[in-house]
Amino acid sequence: MKRLFAVLASIFIAASAYGLTNSTLIDFSISGNADNLQSEEGDTNELITAQQSLYNDNWVVWLNDSARLTENRRNSYVTNTDSKGNNGTWEEGKVLGIRVHFPIAAWNSYALVKPAYELEMYGGAEGTKYTEGKGVIHNVGEIRSISSWVYGRNYLISYFVNLQNELGELKSYPMGNVYFSGWRQLKWENREYLPNVRDRILVREPLYPKLMPSVKIDSIGFYRTKDTRGGDFIAYVKDITVEHDLAVVDFEEDIDDEGTWQLLKTENERRQAIEAARVREVTELRDLEQRRMGEQQQQQNTEEEQAQ
Repeated sequence: MKRLFAVLASIFIAASAYGLTNSTLIDFSISGNADNLQSEEGDTNELITAQQSLYNDNWVVWLNDSARLTENRRNSYVTNTDSKGNNGTWEEGKVLGIRVHFPIAAWNSYALVKPAYELEMYGGAEGTKYTEGKGVIHNVGEIRSISSWVYGRNYLISYFVNLQNELGELKSYPMGNVYFSGWRQLKWENREYLPNVRDRILVREPLYPKLMPSVKIDSIGFYRTKDTRGGDFIAYVKDITVEHDLAVVDFEEDIDDEGTWQLLKTENERRQAIEAARVREVTELRDLEQRRMGEQQQQQNTEEEQAQ
């Protein structure tokens, strides 16, 4: 954990333009390549690999309760899709292809596209299992904007990005609709963001111990109103980036607080244990249900997934 928490020995700053940075939360060209999702060296207690959670083909579509009819659930899924690179905007590679089968009836409904398993905020031996474009960003101060490249197919459907912070608080960010054809970068902007430090209320914060402010991807959402045509909906997502202040700016300190007290290490291990218990519970339930279905049904499911 030393690499993750070394920065926490620094001064905590409310925010300033000095610390503004642009971080990739999730890049589906990374999660679409299994070679990028290998386990960290030294991580011997891994219950769920990054590939099991994050590989594009493993993401799942959850419909709201009134829309979760058998036909809709069967015909709502994701696939690892090739992109030619949007005329050189990025290199050729993978993106996340999404199919949602909304109710035909005139109902308000939505779909959440999520990793197969909830991502661990502090996963891995160094707490960085899902950083660097794999779903988690550490050291996040005030968010200025969120951007996402989306390939639309002229559906009047609203698009949301749902993030969870280090305290488990969930927040939804409206990105606009996907009523267009081709690639477009959708953007949410924080109207409360003050770019001039002189306009901000500045306070001193206790420096230690303080958990690293972080965010992780909970899901991406698509909302359909009752006035919009139901049935199949198709979209593709390339990435999600977050423009944010740094919560912590690293200065060299005379005394190593964490090396002396190890309070952050203890708290992080406690949170890791909670996350591991949650993952273990989900894994056991899925394994039990799969055994109930039997090997023949499992083989049939595998063949259907390969056919898709």
